[in-house]
Amino acid sequence: MTKKIINRAQNYLTVIHSDNDRVYQIVNIELLLHRHPPDAVISFLQELRSDYKKKLKMLLKNNISDSRINDIVAVNFRIKMAINTIRKYDNGGRIAA
Repeated sequence: MTKKIINRAQNYLTVIHSDNDRVYQIVNIELLLHRHPPDAVISFLQELRSDYKKKLKMLLKNNISDSRINDIVAVNFRIKMAINTIRKYDNGGRIAA
């Protein structure tokens, strides 16, 4: 997997708060992809996404106006986009089936 693709996936997993220039990484994908194959990283991200979905369901069940719902939805979307990016460019930049 190329550095460009890893950076693209990492960009989905990095949140920059404009009000105080704080940077938050949901996951350091570069480190994971250097240590593990893409399929293992995708499995990890899917598990993480599943955990966030459980939190979301709990929050929705208790209080649908909770502001944390917005953050969880955004993180879930970002993780999904990172998964899609890795899947699309798995196997050395070739599009996976």
